Amino acid sequence: MLGSTGPTARVFFALVPPPEVQRALGELARETARRAHGRPVPAGNIHLTLAFIGAWPIARMSMLEEVACDVGGESLRIVLDELGTFRRAGIAWIGSSSPPGALLELQSQLAAALRDAGVAFDDLQPYRPHVTLARRCRGPYPQDATTRVAFDVDRLSLMLSETRREGARYRTVNDWPLA
Repeated sequence: MLGSTGPTARVFFALVPPPEVQRALGELARETARRAHGRPVPAGNIHLTLAFIGAWPIARMSMLEEVACDVGGESLRIVLDELGTFRRAGIAWIGSSSPPGALLELQSQLAAALRDAGVAFDDLQPYRPHVTLARRCRGPYPQDATTRVAFDVDRLSLMLSETRREGARYRTVNDWPLA
């Protein structure tokens, strides 16, 4: 993609579950997509977004890395136990009925650091931590209240979305340890 400032990439900050949790959530994504007549998120793309930046000049990627260096946070345990939807967008997700304070604080610090650096990002809606399971859903949407997935996170990641013929794939640009 070419912009007025050179090539850009779609980027976002996220927390990435361990591979075994990504695989388990990938299975849930396939089942959710089947039931909701949507497209599952591939297991390797499973993440919890903290801040979506969107198109960003590749030449200025180091600026985002500098912002992340100034964000402190602690490792945390996330429990996903609530299925939900963004019906207008056709999204099925799993989130936390009681997000840990450390997660909300980390997201708040990151958002403030991005604003202070003059980085525009998607912050129009109140932050609602979730993992997208399926896109382009037409319903019926899952309502299974017994789903529960828990995992520990100890890294903040800057992710890049690469568009491929088979769909978007996400890769880590850099990550930073959480205390």
